[in-house]
Amino acid sequence: MPTRLEIPVFGPASAFPAIAAGAARIELNAEGSYPAGGLTPSIEDAAQLRDVKVPVRVMIRPRGPPAGPQEGQRDFLYSEAEIDGMVRSIEVFKASGTMRVGRGDGFVFGALATTEAEGNGRIVLQTGTVKRLVAAARPFKTVFHRAFDDIVGCDGANSSNDEAPEVVAEWENALASLVQMGVHGILTSGGPGNAAQNSAALSKIIAKAGQSIEIIPGGGVRSSNVRELCAQLDIGRQKVGKISWVHSSCLTGGKDDVDVAEVQKILGEIKQA
Repeated sequence: MPTRLEIPVFGPASAFPAIAAGAARIELNAEGSYPAGGLTPSIEDAAQLRDVKVPVRVMIRPRGPPAGPQEGQRDFLYSEAEIDGMVRSIEVFKASGTMRVGRGDGFVFGALATTEAEGNGRIVLQTGTVKRLVAAARPFKTVFHRAFDDIVGCDGANSSNDEAPEVVAEWENALASLVQMGVHGILTSGGPGNAAQNSAALSKIIAKAGQSIEIIPGGGVRSSNVRELCAQLDIGRQKVGKISWVHSSCLTGGKDDVDVAEVQKILGEIKQA
């Protein structure tokens, strides 16, 4: 199956050169939100992409990691007010007419919980919140974003269960829950760090997912490592099943604008993988 490139953009203006250079899908984030990891864009931003030919996935994320007095606390742990706001954002985007089911548009989000009230316990999927978001998003596609990496990092696809095969890792529980809820994809680097560093973990996740859900490797994917990553994960070599994807911001030089030359280099490397 072919391997395609998904590019997150931070403002709609970057989407057009990215698509022209070969991006097969766009993840739309608020302008200037790259340092925060991508935040919910405005309706006006989405409206500018109403007529593009490739699918547009809209980020639903009310804030970046806690800062100031809360610095060091876990990310993706949202208050009830923030969760309500995420649901409202999805509803507003759906009602705006800027998105199209037939194009393959959708929403990207994540929500976690901790097993201890202080926020320092084991990280798990916030199932109730994700169910609300998936229900709000229907009939559009849904992707659980890199909050999944925090779950993997707790007990890790990087660790081995060979000595205790009966033990189910938390990421496996989360994966099964996301499939059961009807989530269409998971954007993940395979744990903390970047995808190239976590190829062994990504291989486990991809194997476990099978054909049940789309796994989108992302995080630090660049032209310098994408060919080796595709080879290690056997991306694009499947004869049947889902189209394979890699996710890269294609940013270089510390700017928020997509580097068209980097897009072309990544696509060239993918073809040779």
